[in-house]
Amino acid sequence: MIKGKQNTQISKLISYWLRHKPEEGNIILDEFGWTNIDEILTALKSNNPEFNKADLIALNNSFDKVRWKIDEESNRIKATHGHSIPILQEVEPQTPPPTLYHGTATKFLENIIKDGLKSKSRQYVHLSETFDMAKEVGRRHGKPFIIEIDTKRLVEEGWKFYKTEENVWLTSEIPAQYLHLPD
Repeated sequence: MIKGKQNTQISKLISYWLRHKPEEGNIILDEFGWTNIDEILTALKSNNPEFNKADLIALNNSFDKVRWKIDEESNRIKATHGHSIPILQEVEPQTPPPTLYHGTATKFLENIIKDGLKSKSRQYVHLSETFDMAKEVGRRHGKPFIIEIDTKRLVEEGWKFYKTEENVWLTSEIPAQYLHLPD
């Protein structure tokens, strides 16, 4: 298997194709975001001729969190979340815990307070089940700030929530009145 920096580059490239721009790898996704593993391997061949299916599976298993779902039986792969392109959810909406969390950086708070949580370039807003998980997400963007979301009220008012394999909850944009900003 390819190691180190090249592994990171391959991982980022595959995620980019599966989440944002499949056409740049000449990859065709179905309506749920699945593609044939061979399409990914073919797209990688020009720069990584020795990278194979076993390497892809090993790379997927090396992540600290679930980024891709691989169905070896049907030889398919998909990104689990983070899409900027429209992807249908394969799972039915689920009822989340009464409170979920969103980790962000303090530099984004002014816009969040004014406009609520927006999906921006992604298809969904991403929420965490735990405070610590949200804090980890927030750290990726700067000094972390954790927002509590009143999911009980959102569900009562018709919001749909989808749970990914990594315990990330997905939903549409959330207006500011459903957000609790700790002092």
